[in-house]
Amino acid sequence: MSNIILIVGYQASGKSTLSQTLINQGYIHINRDKEGGSIAGLVPLVEVAIKSSKNVVLDNTFPTKAGRKMFIDLAHRHKASITCYWLNTSIEDAQFNACSRLIKMFGSLPDNNEIKKSKHPNVFPPAALFGYRKEFEKPTTQEGFDKVEVIEFARVIDPTYNKKALLLDFDGTLRDTKSGAKFPTDPNNIFILPGRKELLQAKKKEGYILLGVSNQSGVEKGDLTMEQAKACFDKTIELLGVDIDVSFCPHRVPPISCYCRKPMPGMGVAFIEKYKLDASKCVVVGDMKTDQTFADRCGFKFADADVFFGSRLSPQNS
Repeated sequence: MSNIILIVGYQASGKSTLSQTLINQGYIHINRDKEGGSIAGLVPLVEVAIKSSKNVVLDNTFPTKAGRKMFIDLAHRHKASITCYWLNTSIEDAQFNACSRLIKMFGSLPDNNEIKKSKHPNVFPPAALFGYRKEFEKPTTQEGFDKVEVIEFARVIDPTYNKKALLLDFDGTLRDTKSGAKFPTDPNNIFILPGRKELLQAKKKEGYILLGVSNQSGVEKGDLTMEQAKACFDKTIELLGVDIDVSFCPHRVPPISCYCRKPMPGMGVAFIEKYKLDASKCVVVGDMKTDQTFADRCGFKFADADVFFGSRLSPQNS
């Protein structure tokens, strides 16, 4: 008797890896991205395979009962068994995986336009993951599967990635403005918060790589230019007296339409790949909930800026 396996889960949840394991065991792999057309168009291909007593694995996302029903009905008609492997990967882990895959494909995290232009099935915007979460219906044996197996996600750790780093927010964490503005647009308006320079210099001597991760939505809003943002980062680094490799997201919200804006993990994943970081040895230092969520999604530790550096004083309250 033939067996049909449907692998259910987010995009970038690990379906391809699981499929390859089954392919190695002799399963026929049928996939819409490979065959083209619609999900319904895969039914005749599966039917041909099971009539030849072949086992079949399908690994499109299959979020809804309706999308799975046609394969369940096919299995029942031909007295084949049908099993669901549900990859219970969280959306946060899927976001991390998507960023990692994009960086490996493009050499760096692609911008929104590059993602939109790509026709590759593994290249998709964050909205695709949010759409899956909204549409998803939990698979059960009540809908006709002979068995539903839940596969828990475990992030693969590369043992050669062993460097440690501090990933630093900037505004409200390292710097303030002399004028009281929310963020600087002029390098001469920057004030370094107390204790930052000394502690960062000490951490540098301890072997930490110093990295900057900043949201700068004012760029796309028109509050400052890319050149002004870079000049303000350069001035901040000069005043701190330490080298910091800075990455920043210039995109506006809502909604979150890119992988680089915190709390999305894009900047963190890019730095992991660039410096071969061991996430468990890295600390995000920030002053916002988005910084903490960003840390969680990347597998980093988190430290509140006021606790990490001590009391926060600015020109207005010093």
